[in-house]
Amino acid sequence: MEKRRLGRTDIMASRLGFGGMTIPRVSKKEAVATLQKALDLGVNFIDTAAAYGRGDSEEKIGQVMKTRRHECFLSSRTKDADKAGMARAIDKSLRRLKTDQIDVYGSHDVSTQARYDLLLGPGRAIEALQKARDAGKIRFIGVTTHNWALARKMIQTDLLDAMLITYNISNREADGWVIPAAKERDVGLFVMKVFGNSRLLRLTPTDEDRHPTVRECLRFALANDDLPVILTGAKSPEEIAENAAIVEEFEGMSEEEGAELRAFGDRLSRGYCYGCDYCMPCPAEIEIPRIMRILQYRERLSWEWPQITAQYRSFERNFQDCTDCGQCEERCPQNIPVREWLKKAHQSLGA
Repeated sequence: MEKRRLGRTDIMASRLGFGGMTIPRVSKKEAVATLQKALDLGVNFIDTAAAYGRGDSEEKIGQVMKTRRHECFLSSRTKDADKAGMARAIDKSLRRLKTDQIDVYGSHDVSTQARYDLLLGPGRAIEALQKARDAGKIRFIGVTTHNWALARKMIQTDLLDAMLITYNISNREADGWVIPAAKERDVGLFVMKVFGNSRLLRLTPTDEDRHPTVRECLRFALANDDLPVILTGAKSPEEIAENAAIVEEFEGMSEEEGAELRAFGDRLSRGYCYGCDYCMPCPAEIEIPRIMRILQYRERLSWEWPQITAQYRSFERNFQDCTDCGQCEERCPQNIPVREWLKKAHQSLGA
């Protein structure tokens, strides 16, 4: 499989990377088989996070790393934002991944100014990462974010070696915000959500009776030469084999095909909720992601009205319980007006 240089890390990573967000949803046996298949196919960049399945993703990947660690590069991160928490988290990740060194490690979802301040600055988490790097526990410092302004700001500090960002046919803001800055500073970019957590594959533009395909979404990301590694969250050997086959046969994209896919992406829903759960926890204990999901299903995927109404009314808490604190909107990587959506859901489904 083709390999690309991951910025200043000089890691030569396979163009297709294994994203570990989805394997907590499958059994250990299936997860191990999927990762084994990925390595067999030449995938050598494995990404995960301590938050995925509360460590379950790291643990499942660790089962394979016991015997095949030498075949790949590992990337992980933690939501622990303070210096002491970061240091503890690194050691936990090392134990779960069954390794004595992680290639890229850093902070998970630095998408708010508060998270940025905890990571960077004197006495902050960056110092724990630098200390771990000096001790050989990690090789490079990474970060993931959904905030393009903060992404540029972080890149320009020159304290980070790699960054995980969102990129797909309907979310291309990184083209103007992040990619030019990363190229200038030689920060390695790798991307997630090329299928929008699989939700893009179920969306239909209002003026076109078809959904995006796996092949279209993956080819679109591959066509961007400034993105060395494209992660996909395969849950089975068959899925990773399908993804790998698309990457292997990719020889570029014509201007016409690229224009068609960009236009197609623009016709898809903007501000779409991808169910990342970053809006949680809600102080009022409202199940925001589930409410957002069924509202979208009703409007975009045409669920049967009685079924979706009954599901909404089964929730113990809803918009009427909202304290208007705004924390959900501060955390939302898609900048969705969550409170307006909750109100809309209640008006249309709760009456």
